Amino acid sequence: MYVQHFNLSTEPFSIAPNPRCLYLSPQHREALAHLIYGIGAGGGFVALTGEVGTGKTTLCRCLLEQLPADVDIALIFNPRLNARELLASICDELGIPHPEHRASIKLLIDRLNQHLLAAHARGRRTVVLIDEAQNLSHDVLEQIRLLTNLETNEFKLLQIILVGQPELKQLLERPNLRQLSQRITARYHLRPLSFREMRAYIDHRIAVSGGKGGLFSPLALLAIYRLSGGIPRLINLICDRALLGAYALGKKGVSWRIVRKSAREVLPSPKGVSLRLAGVGVGSVMLGIAGLIYFGWIPANFTDWGKRALAELRSESRERLANPPAEKDDPLPPSSSAASAVAGSAEIPPPEAVAEVSVEPSIPPAEASAVVSASPSSEPTPAKLGDFIASPAYTRGAALSKLFALWHLPPPAPGVEECGAARQEGLRCLIFQGSWPQLAKLDHPAVLALVLADGSKRYAALTRIRENRLELAGIDSDDQSFEPGAVAEFWQGEAILLWKPPVNSTASLHPGDRAAGVKWLRQRLSQTDAAGPADLFDAKLKTSVMAFQREQGLPPDGLVGPLTMIHLMRPTRGAAAARPGPTLH
Repeated sequence: MYVQHFNLSTEPFSIAPNPRCLYLSPQHREALAHLIYGIGAGGGFVALTGEVGTGKTTLCRCLLEQLPADVDIALIFNPRLNARELLASICDELGIPHPEHRASIKLLIDRLNQHLLAAHARGRRTVVLIDEAQNLSHDVLEQIRLLTNLETNEFKLLQIILVGQPELKQLLERPNLRQLSQRITARYHLRPLSFREMRAYIDHRIAVSGGKGGLFSPLALLAIYRLSGGIPRLINLICDRALLGAYALGKKGVSWRIVRKSAREVLPSPKGVSLRLAGVGVGSVMLGIAGLIYFGWIPANFTDWGKRALAELRSESRERLANPPAEKDDPLPPSSSAASAVAGSAEIPPPEAVAEVSVEPSIPPAEASAVVSASPSSEPTPAKLGDFIASPAYTRGAALSKLFALWHLPPPAPGVEECGAARQEGLRCLIFQGSWPQLAKLDHPAVLALVLADGSKRYAALTRIRENRLELAGIDSDDQSFEPGAVAEFWQGEAILLWKPPVNSTASLHPGDRAAGVKWLRQRLSQTDAAGPADLFDAKLKTSVMAFQREQGLPPDGLVGPLTMIHLMRPTRGAAAARPGPTLH
């Protein structure tokens, strides 16, 4: 109904799946990269959790589209099955014949094992994706764990992806499921969108529907964020009804009042949005917006957005003073203030909703300010980073091609997934999320994900660190070096780097593994007095790994994943470096 009114080609916020409207926020891209990495690691489990409506199904669709051609996938969307029914469903998905009603668990596992061995001999990998996995019973989860015991002398034959709501995360933390939890090689918890991500999400969906930006006022966006909690599905519901409401009123834009009324109509029990916009409250609201900018929830370089927000506040204030509101249904609580209302509109997610790979903020404020306040250089002022990466040519693929060149490898062919191409060359991708000191300590060239003022993303290859300046590879210009403080304004802690596992080792080692890589691990930890076989990852070796992880500031979980392995390849404890490839220093 409102499509023609707003000069749109389609409804931008329909809840029906539409590939044209697909938008992956930075955290969704990161989660997708974790899933792809987990599949590439081979064997074990990958876990993706998130609240209802955060985009788990969308990620699964993207994953299926990006799977390499040598991967067979079995999709299980109805996990309310017993162990025998689940095995039968997996066999059905993979085209494995079996008796319909009299197949025992042993028969199904035998048939599955034969199929996996034959697929492995043909160079194919097999993945089982189970959606709504929080509904799996303990017995079924235990049977799934046992499936990962299907293996050759060197490789696991089955990769299992568990996708579910936060209850799945809690389920996997139970002591009686610790054996399964220890086999998870990659895990990610999707949190709601940040305010910046939500704004980019709304702009994207309007743009692909043929519209222009500015349909939602700044305060309307704050109200949408407050009411939806950053959940994409709720954002769609509110925005769709708000556009319909604006159309019914003959408006060409959506105000916060329209958003509030629309939310009442589509949400079961919406939280109220109370914005005190009387003249005496304008200063407080300005202070609230300044607080959002200070804490990074609204970037300081959104100057146009900020001016529009303050102009809207002044306009609302004048209107309120001239025409006091007569409505009685949404009074402002006496204890509320404009500042708290606006600040509340940009709540950050609770700590447990943050991606599990995150360890520290990207660059500590004190460190960044120290760099910025350093004595000015006598050299000519270099180009600004925002101008350097302004070109759309700074894509993920273009930046990764620069890393390939540092490894003396040709860039991936068009249409070939970069991390898959790296794996063919014996390399691995590491999706990093953390602080600048952590990334610098890894000492590997990396692709930095940089966010511009309008919320769009650029990727630049960090190739070298010289005299406390970061050298970034130019895509359509010469390379440039920048101070860490300048990069901190655009970098939120996300990076991708290439690394090479040690000879005769997989990209991860776990307690209980028996592999050639365990001998290398013992050598790096100077633990040669193995009580049992030297290639067995025993309890004593796990203790040594945990001690090493504590020394390096890593989570002491005793699992040798990519981060631990990269640190092990650094020169430590008098051992020479065992690291192939280029370095930052």
